[in-house]
Amino acid sequence: MDRTISFAGHFPVESKQALRPGGWYIGFRCGACGEHFAIMDEPTGDGEVALSGNAAFEAVCPNCATPRTYSAAELVVFEAAQGGPASTA
Repeated sequence: MDRTISFAGHFPVESKQALRPGGWYIGFRCGACGEHFAIMDEPTGDGEVALSGNAAFEAVCPNCATPRTYSAAELVVFEAAQGGPASTA
């Protein structure tokens, strides 16, 4: 089974407001505060997905409220260490 997600296009995205401790997510590390935030659940459930593409994502960090455009190359897969919008994992 191919475990790759390729993103193309320009997307406004919202961060997930409730993360499940131990859950796997796809998101970004904020360029301002450095905290992770999630934009979607990681579909494999084990963090073993590869991400690629040339997409741009307009997002606002839920931790510090900084708006920024992120590239697909900046996407990260992370496991939430705590509930809430962010994780320092």
